[in-house]
Amino acid sequence: MKPHIAVVAHTEINRFGILSNNISVTYTEAVERAGGLAMILPFTQKQELIPLLIEKADGFLFTGGMDVDPAFYGEKGISALGPADPELDRFQMAVLHEVMACRKPVLGICRGIQLINVALGGSLFQDIPSQFSAPVLKHMQDTLSYGVDHPVTIEPGSRLFELFGPKIMVNSRHHQSINAPGKDLIVTARAPDGVIEAVQHQTLPMDLVQWHPELMLRKNDDMLCLFESFIKRCH
Repeated sequence: MKPHIAVVAHTEINRFGILSNNISVTYTEAVERAGGLAMILPFTQKQELIPLLIEKADGFLFTGGMDVDPAFYGEKGISALGPADPELDRFQMAVLHEVMACRKPVLGICRGIQLINVALGGSLFQDIPSQFSAPVLKHMQDTLSYGVDHPVTIEPGSRLFELFGPKIMVNSRHHQSINAPGKDLIVTARAPDGVIEAVQHQTLPMDLVQWHPELMLRKNDDMLCLFESFIKRCH
C-alpha cells in the first residue's frame, strides 16, 4: 500500500476572480517518485472540518508559497514584506496542530518551514537582506532554476546528516527565514552566512527545509532520499 500524502493547499484568485486551491505539480510529482500517493488537502474556513480532512492521510507536506503574516509573531510588516494572507496562515496552522496531535509525519519546504516555525511560537526575518546582521548570500534568485546555488552545513546527529552527511549543495529561492526557532525545533543546517536552512522537531517526525528539493528533482535524484525517508515514516 502506498501511503497517502496530503499536500496542504495554498490559495489564489484565478482568472475568473474566484478563490482557488493552488499547488505546484512539482510537489505531487516528488511524492509520487518517492513512493507515495499525493492528494490535495483543500483550504477551508470551517476549522471543525479539519480533523475529518486529515483523517485519511498518513503524512503531510507543507509547501512553498507567499510570506507569513508577521502579526502571527507579534510584528508589523516592513516595506520589503511580500504578499501575505492571514486566512491561509490560520488554516495551515490549524492543520498543523491537528496533525501534531495525531503525531503524523510532516515535511515542510520553504514557506512550510517558516509557517510551522511561527505556528510553534518562533519568529522570522521578514526580509533577509534588510534584517539579517551578517553579510548574506543571495537567497532569492532572479530566475527559476533546477540547479543549486550554495552549500549548507548539516549538524551531526540530525536526520539530515544521516541522509546527506556534513555538507550538501542546495538551491535558494526565499527572502525570509527563521529568526528565533519555535518550541521544540532544533536547527539542523545553516548556509555559510548563518541563515537557518533546516530544522527538525525534537520529539515528532517533522523535518523542515528552507530550500526546494522538489525543484532539484527536476535535474537529478540528489534530493530523492529526503522524500523517500519521509514516505518511509508514513507507512
